[in-house]
Amino acid sequence: MEQVVEAVCERVGARGPFRRLLGSRSGSAMVGITTGLHGAGGFGKTTLAHMVCAHRRVRRVFRGRVYVVTIGRNVRGRAAIAAKVAEATRFITGDTLESGEDPGRAGDHLGRLLARRPRTLLVIDDVWEPEQLEPFLRGAQEQCVRLVTTRKPGVLPSDACRIVVDRMSLAQAHAVLTRQLDSHLPASLEAALVKATGRWALLLRLVNQLIVVQAATGVPQAVAAQAILERLRAMGPASADPEMPVDLNDPTRRNTAVRASIQAATELLPRDGGRRFCELGIFAEDEAIPLPLIVLLWRATGGHTEAEARSLCAQMADLSLLTLDGSVEGGTVALHDVVRDYLRVELSADLAALNGTLVDAAATTLEPADHTETRVAWWQLSDGYLRDHLIGHLMDAGRAAEAETVASDLRWVRARLHQRGPTAPWRDLDSISSPTARALAADIARAAHLLSPVDPPHALDAILVSRLTALPQWNNQLHSTVHHLLTNRWPPPDLPDRSLLRTLTGSTAPVQTLAFSPDGTLLATAGDDQCVRLWNPATGACQRTLTRHGGRVRAMAFNPEGSLLATADDDSRTRVWDPATGACLSTLHGPVPRAVAFSPDGSVLADIADDGCVWGRDPATGTALHRLTGPVGGIRALAFSPDGTLLTTAGDDGWVRIWNAATGMLRHSLTDHVSGSRTVAFSPDGTLLATGGEDRRVRLWDPVAGTALQTLSGHEGYVNTAAFSPDGTLLATAGYDRSVRLWNPATGEAVQTLSGHEGYVNTLVFSPDGTLLAIAGHDKAVRLRNPATRTGSDEDTGVRKVAVAVGSRLATADDDGRVRIRNATTGAISHVLTDYVRGVRAVAFRPDGTSLATVGEDGQMWLWDPHTAIPAANLRHGQYSAHTGRRVQP
Repeated sequence: MEQVVEAVCERVGARGPFRRLLGSRSGSAMVGITTGLHGAGGFGKTTLAHMVCAHRRVRRVFRGRVYVVTIGRNVRGRAAIAAKVAEATRFITGDTLESGEDPGRAGDHLGRLLARRPRTLLVIDDVWEPEQLEPFLRGAQEQCVRLVTTRKPGVLPSDACRIVVDRMSLAQAHAVLTRQLDSHLPASLEAALVKATGRWALLLRLVNQLIVVQAATGVPQAVAAQAILERLRAMGPASADPEMPVDLNDPTRRNTAVRASIQAATELLPRDGGRRFCELGIFAEDEAIPLPLIVLLWRATGGHTEAEARSLCAQMADLSLLTLDGSVEGGTVALHDVVRDYLRVELSADLAALNGTLVDAAATTLEPADHTETRVAWWQLSDGYLRDHLIGHLMDAGRAAEAETVASDLRWVRARLHQRGPTAPWRDLDSISSPTARALAADIARAAHLLSPVDPPHALDAILVSRLTALPQWNNQLHSTVHHLLTNRWPPPDLPDRSLLRTLTGSTAPVQTLAFSPDGTLLATAGDDQCVRLWNPATGACQRTLTRHGGRVRAMAFNPEGSLLATADDDSRTRVWDPATGACLSTLHGPVPRAVAFSPDGSVLADIADDGCVWGRDPATGTALHRLTGPVGGIRALAFSPDGTLLTTAGDDGWVRIWNAATGMLRHSLTDHVSGSRTVAFSPDGTLLATGGEDRRVRLWDPVAGTALQTLSGHEGYVNTAAFSPDGTLLATAGYDRSVRLWNPATGEAVQTLSGHEGYVNTLVFSPDGTLLAIAGHDKAVRLRNPATRTGSDEDTGVRKVAVAVGSRLATADDDGRVRIRNATTGAISHVLTDYVRGVRAVAFRPDGTSLATVGEDGQMWLWDPHTAIPAANLRHGQYSAHTGRRVQP
């Protein structure tokens, strides 16, 4: 233990083995250290961690600021890990801010809070996966020391101080084995028992208590010990080969190791005591089980009275089968997870029936539900354990439909919200695998930042009803099921759309470019922070960061095989990387590159530079193959046609040029953009070319003939980016108006508008299978959306500014850059102002309501007739603040 205490209390400048851990840091302040305790289950890692927490030196160094967070194997998936981090944040700091479903964002928030606090020791217990640990290691390196316990050393960071908690030493094993014995065992018998138990702390404790209990009844200690040794040799870990060490990392071997001792112990219990003990295996892992709940279960399964059940628990505790805590009101019981694993194996086919028995027994203590599909008023539960685990027990009982009904009942959601915060009802729904439950869980996750405790507390009910009952799958519940004082007069205009699947955070500056690998398993993001991040789009985990860029990364592209990633940055270099290893394979020098693209066969890497040159290079050697000739001009974007015969460029002069990719000769010059062109994209079959630019229009062309086909209007700002879906049925465009518009390229009709972006949208890209649309820009976030999900009506957009006129008229400046005039009583939209508005950020009515003023990002103010939505005047002389609406003096 002293080694662990030394590790967590070590100061900079200390000598000894921990000096290596601190590297070249200097100064007198204490620094953050991660210490890892790893070893098989039952070796005492958690016990050792708790002993360290209670050590006098640790309490003195950290002044009591020691916190334990238990993870466990069941915390799986990004959203569940984020919820665990949020729960720990509330426990440690009292902060209730929700960070959604992103573990990284939740970890960053916890790290910032810990950095403001005095020196803290954070124990992260029972970690199973690296993804569970990573958010807890973020930030506060000078203020927070982490102590981690795990069975898997691979989850620990590479620079952690690793301490193995393994088999006990011979002296320790002998001490545990002979504890509380009145006389010494024969030396040979004692040595044989130590060997048979594998010096495993858990098993040694069980064997010790078996000897103690039998000796208390008059059985000679040596006789009891010999009987247990014979049982271990016949049934336990030493049965296969007494000379071979036991692999206690294997769950099957662990169960075999404890089987002999547990069966010997349960034989000392009263009739059916062994069966009652097995039934405890249905309870949740790493939880204190309320004794009254065990009484309910055993009354149903064995007809035990409360006194009998409590007495039986005490006997089990005496045999070290469980831990009994009488200091808690009603008492609690705890099972070691290795023992629980064994019990669940023994129960096997009876697990579902026993879970059903427990749920039915608990239901008898509650009133029936009135006039709803939920049969029992589960929201009235006062037992904290059962509130936390009712849904799990229903699922284990095979009652998934009932679990979904309960978890989606607003009264249950309200009870869980007040009990544990928004992560609790989300976790309940997310644990149910049905599409409906997952959709409802997403609704709660998106509203989580609004569902933190408020003052007065009962106002939380109004917020809950406001956010959920306006959504399709919640609005069939009577509002009266949850009492609230405030009621929506119409659906809130800022409800999140259902297309948003995940938000990737980590970039510290605007994101300029995105690229999916051809197989869709990687998403590369890059921008002004000079880093390229490689993400797993399925899990949202950042797998690798490429950091050797000397300036902002403007563009990047994967080759068709996905074996190469080319990046272009402001230090006049195009770099070619191996995305699997993160190795930089080659660096191509030249003028500052603005865009890159691989030819469809991967043989050519094209890049364009600030000087207007377009080069075709060999991606393996960087050798120039050809250079485009003709009136190139300043170029912002380029794209190969799907068959590789054409190369298209978009220029600052508003021209789009189509080149012969093999010869570099100009084929067509397309001009219809009155100012700079910013983006080009080919349809998957090569029959359409989409272009966009500073005139706020998207145009569709026949790239072979060089003729214009359609003009798509709707954007209120520069169009920065465009992409076709892989099947060619959708065209996505975005830009300065902070919205993404989806079009049907065959008809030119607008399909839907995706809003909610907090800055200019710089780039977007479809995944190769078309199920994801990645979007990024100035707000630093990368949003993954489902392009097939329809977000609803024109009303479903975020609101930035509101103006109220005399009477019943209301004007809103919305996230999509438009101004909507509404009936303040019904919420109905009477007019949408689009033709003369771009990125409106301020609105105001005249006091008499006869005029509406709007100010956009271009600084111009327009006056409108709110009755007809016709512009009355444009105040052209002078510029006006988009934030205040006031004229800015030159």
